[in-house]
Amino acid sequence: MTDAENQTEQASISLRKSVGIYFAFLAVFIITLALTFSTKWFPSLICFVAYLGFGFYLNRVVLRNLIEYHPMYNTLDNVSSDKLKSFFLWPLSYAGLFFRLAVNKVL
Repeated sequence: MTDAENQTEQASISLRKSVGIYFAFLAVFIITLALTFSTKWFPSLICFVAYLGFGFYLNRVVLRNLIEYHPMYNTLDNVSSDKLKSFFLWPLSYAGLFFRLAVNKVL
């Protein structure tokens, strides 16, 4: 099954649920970061893997079901740069995305 077929079969996710997932991941990441810096027994690799895992999950589940790219701007360059930015900088990029979506919904 291709990604396009998979996307049409999946239900979209609400903004409230996606923000909840984001804040849960952010809280867990901050806790692992605090444990990494405050203790000697907690390995820093867990913090790094959690960061990448949370970015991957947010891209594959939340971003895919939350927004739809316009067919005119659905180019390889645009989509890949957005997804890579969202993957590596997920604490900042998703906060901005949720703010823009909330403004769009309210106004």
